[in-house]
Amino acid sequence: MCQVAHYKDFHCHHRWAVVIISCYPGYGFDNCPYLFNGWAKPYPQMMVAQGHLCPTCDLKGEYDRNYTRMLVKSRHGLRWGLGPSRQDWGRDFTCVIL
Repeated sequence: MCQVAHYKDFHCHHRWAVVIISCYPGYGFDNCPYLFNGWAKPYPQMMVAQGHLCPTCDLKGEYDRNYTRMLVKSRHGLRWGLGPSRQDWGRDFTCVIL
């Protein structure tokens, strides 16, 4: 399975995910069969983007989308049921602050 890291830039407040280790040469977000198969995975490690260029602000949108994806929304919550994956029976509860 490809290893993904989660970056956050504290200057522009953008967040993005980067494939740091591919499971096979050339595999990434577009073609890795293990990333979007519906099975739960560990939360990627969060890294401060010190020394890394923001794909939107610094690179002006010119980046390889197979290895880098901008994060628009992040959800945190709880799953109550028989397992953590979508195929397992259970109910998802998303944390909401009103």
